[in-house]
Order: sequence, then C-alpha cells, then structure tokens
Amino acid sequence: MFLSCQPNPHDAGRMTRALIYENTPGTRFAIDAEALHRRPELLQAIGRGLDVRLRVLDALAYLTCLAGVIAALVVGWWMAAFGVVICAMMLAANRKTAGRIARAAAQRSTESFRKLHEMGCLWLVMA
Repeated sequence: MFLSCQPNPHDAGRMTRALIYENTPGTRFAIDAEALHRRPELLQAIGRGLDVRLRVLDALAYLTCLAGVIAALVVGWWMAAFGVVICAMMLAANRKTAGRIARAAAQRSTESFRKLHEMGCLWLVMA
C-alpha cells in the first residue's frame, strides 16, 4: 500500500514518495505522488476534475480527524487519537491515488506521459 522513496532528478535529487511502475519488461518509471498530492492542480494537465477529486478526498480525511476530536469530547480521549490515525491513513491512500491517476494517464496517452515528464513528476528509474 505504501509508496517507495526515490530521488527525483527533476528536483535536484531530493527524496520523494514515488509510485514505481514497469511499462515494458526492464523499463521502470517513477511518478512523484508526493508532488501531485501536494499540488493537485498539476493533474489538470492530464484530465478534467482530477484536482477536485483529490481535494474532496483530502477534505474527507480532515473531516474524519475533526470528527474524532469532537467525539473525544463526548466519548473519550482515545477517539481523538483514532481520528488522527484514520486521517493519516486516508492521506497516505490519497497520495497513492494521485500516483495511480497519473500512472493510468501516462499508460493511456503519450501526450499525458510527456506532460508528466515536463512537469518533473515522471522519470526513468535505473535498476
């Protein structure tokens, strides 16, 4: 479920969470899921409404955290911890969702592949 940490050559080799996929046997690419999740407007270049989808999913994660804090006032302190843990898990899943959306777009169209590469969100990984 988790993403791997890879150096992004487009960002001076800074480590980032990336989704690794194999396009053809022996050719592996990395997609910077961290950057796509942090700035969902980058997804507008590959599809309509994808940025809104990620923002709604993030809002649901933060609402879950808020619900846990409110429930802590009524039920017990552990509800706040439960809400924070669920929020963190939802944000990690949303980060991977951003990478999966970009991977599907890159596999579907050469134009999307090129745009992702130009944005610095897709690069070749050496084995």
